[in-house]
Amino acid sequence: MYDLNSKILKIIPLIFLAVVISKIVYTYSDVKKREYTFAKQEAKILYDYVAANRAYHRKLFTDNILQLDSNSIKVLPSFSSSIISKEFSEKNSLNITVKTVSDNARNATNQANDDELKAIKYFNENKNETEYFSNENSDYYQFANVLKVDESCLKCHGNVQDAPKVIKDNYTSAYNYNIGEVRGIISINIPTKNLRKYFLEIFFYSIIYDVILLVFLFLGISYLINKSKKLNTVLETKVKEKTEELKNSLLLERLTRLPNRLRLIDDIALNADSKSLHLALINIDRFKDINDLYGYEVGDKILKQVALAAQNICENKNSVYKLPSDEYALFTTANVPQKEFIKTVKKLIAKIQESEFEVSGNSIFITLSCGIASNQDSLLTKANVALQMAKNNSKSIVVYDNSLDTKERITQNIEGVLLLKNAIKEDMIVPFFQPIYNTATKKIEKYESLARIILQSGEVIPPIRFLDIAIKSKLYPEITKSIVRKSFDFFKEKDYEFSINISIHDIENIKTSKFILDEVEKFPNPKNITFEILESDRVENYEKLNKFIKEIKAHGCKIAIDDFGSGYSNFSHILELNVNYLKIDSSLVKHITKDENSRAIVKTIINFASNLNLKTIAEFVEDKESMDLLEKMGVDFIQGYYIGKPESGLNTDFES
Repeated sequence: MYDLNSKILKIIPLIFLAVVISKIVYTYSDVKKREYTFAKQEAKILYDYVAANRAYHRKLFTDNILQLDSNSIKVLPSFSSSIISKEFSEKNSLNITVKTVSDNARNATNQANDDELKAIKYFNENKNETEYFSNENSDYYQFANVLKVDESCLKCHGNVQDAPKVIKDNYTSAYNYNIGEVRGIISINIPTKNLRKYFLEIFFYSIIYDVILLVFLFLGISYLINKSKKLNTVLETKVKEKTEELKNSLLLERLTRLPNRLRLIDDIALNADSKSLHLALINIDRFKDINDLYGYEVGDKILKQVALAAQNICENKNSVYKLPSDEYALFTTANVPQKEFIKTVKKLIAKIQESEFEVSGNSIFITLSCGIASNQDSLLTKANVALQMAKNNSKSIVVYDNSLDTKERITQNIEGVLLLKNAIKEDMIVPFFQPIYNTATKKIEKYESLARIILQSGEVIPPIRFLDIAIKSKLYPEITKSIVRKSFDFFKEKDYEFSINISIHDIENIKTSKFILDEVEKFPNPKNITFEILESDRVENYEKLNKFIKEIKAHGCKIAIDDFGSGYSNFSHILELNVNYLKIDSSLVKHITKDENSRAIVKTIINFASNLNLKTIAEFVEDKESMDLLEKMGVDFIQGYYIGKPESGLNTDFES
């Protein structure tokens, strides 16, 4: 038996060594592949940005938006791209360089180096290729995209006699280009030093973990062989240890290592007899958008940072828990009044919402919704009811009381559906018109058609009472059809522009979208129509949305993105959708005079829109101070109660 154990002990290290070496080789190979893939994808993304920049600046001249002269020539890609590339190359954290180079550059700074010359040679030999990627140089990854002569290039660089005067004044040899000729490349160099540092850290941690695990396995097996007589005792000890570990894993959330939902339920049950119980459930608004836009890795880092911030802000008498998805809990049994607990929660929410979360080079701000319950039976359930009310009504905090009882809400929903069905049947859904003020002409020139229900008693029911129910009960298309039909009829003989809200569901619904298009075809002045699409709506089919927008715009209608900035706005989709207006979300506008973050975001949106020749509309303007500030910032149109409330007729009078 001893000889057998001895032989096994000699073989085990060899087996483990072979496994470790195999694992090291495999892991290293995998990490190198991931590094290569990451570098290539990063370069492509950066190229797309550079290419869009070049195309945009060139389009300014080809579309005669700018006239070519000694001042505007600096906007040409041959000038601007080198400045932008230099700024980017100096300031990015990975030391990535972006250059426009040639094998026959007029400027020495734009002369291709040896690796870039290889890329140019590759494109000359492979006429149909547009991309080149190489890791031959150990210091950096070389990415290149070919720059070939096309029709637009010949306007300035064809026959010297046909070239604009300012080109002839600045260039002596930039002529007689031929279509398809390779004139250079956009060169992107990604240094391997920082990339390898990041990926090698992953490699080393993985190897260290595997080695430690194998060592422990080896020691464990050796121990069991040498101490076979004590096997039962050892197993019993191990079972106890693993049981404790399992218990901890069940009660701690994996990512943040905070107590989880099971632990919260246990703690509530253990303190059920306490005279003072307060629970707050806190949810990150639209967290799925962060995951969709930035990726799950960034989303996980945000969750960890929020958890850390909550722990740092909360006092010791408040316990912080991490619940599934993007939800947190704050629980206390301390003998404090509900008002004091609510004050603590408000402080926590304010601090987190004011924080700028820096993750992987992205600056991200978040908003929170919160439900609070105190000294209640079924405390967790009732806090969750309050949280859902906060989310559904776009409120920061809702405190549970008996008015939020689920049965009562169900009853209200049933009554709401009956009200809506009756309104549709009796044709009681009508448009009210809110004026939109042009900051340039100082006149009211547009109106937004907003849905209202007018009961037989004359009572006007606002949309907050029925829109959410309409969506859930799938009656929303009937509201859209009614507003489209009645608004078109109202404005058909009026020379005013007007806008109508439509949802993604309307566009994706074949019958509703066909109804809208049919009504547009019959309308005498379709150029006066603007359709507003909510930015916060979840778009599942961009192809269908693009098709609808093209068909609508073919008739002369315009498109606005409503509530722009309400979430994590996807700026690239705005370029794809070819819209005319951006309506800045009311949550930004209403705080603009007091909140620096809101001002900064609004200014960014205005500048972004201006650069794309889009018009901006600020909603929810309720006072002169906000209006004056928005005019100074360059917003094109203003809408809100300060200009005028929605009415059944047209309000044309406004004096600032």
